[in-house]
Amino acid sequence: MVGEAAGVVELLPAVRMATPDVVVLGAQSGIEHVHELAGVDAALVVVVGDTEAATDWIRFPQANVRALVHHDDPEADLVAAVRRAGGGTGYVSPGLSGALLSLVRASLPRPLKSVPTHEPLTSRESEVLQLVRRGMANKEIARRLGLSEKTIKFHVSNVLAKAHMASRAQLIASAAAM
Repeated sequence: MVGEAAGVVELLPAVRMATPDVVVLGAQSGIEHVHELAGVDAALVVVVGDTEAATDWIRFPQANVRALVHHDDPEADLVAAVRRAGGGTGYVSPGLSGALLSLVRASLPRPLKSVPTHEPLTSRESEVLQLVRRGMANKEIARRLGLSEKTIKFHVSNVLAKAHMASRAQLIASAAAM
């Protein structure tokens, strides 16, 4: 241990002077100073009080957070977190891993449901629809599917007609509404 600070305001100059490999930080003392912490050339081990605080910290990759430890976890977890962060790997304490996995699952794109149509879509039209609803431009879709941009425009036009919609924006909005 090379130093101690009461808060981030004192921490930043101390870290710049001592240049530690790892900084252990209480979550409540630093979230509002994330941008300043980005300048710290040390792996951060953040001790958090709950899973909500942990999710706040993982939303700031610029802060170089390498480990998250729940404040109720045993001391051995903090020691493991410091060692792993100092060694260049990450660590999430068992008390937080379930909640963080749930957060990751929730952030993954969900499969888009089909748009209601009066006539069934062909398999190619369905494929083009899914790519349109993911925000891809005709040129990108054409490149991805190995088709011409004109062919993609034709398929988009057919989907719009079958769905009784006037624009791509309506197709994309219908995905968000489901």
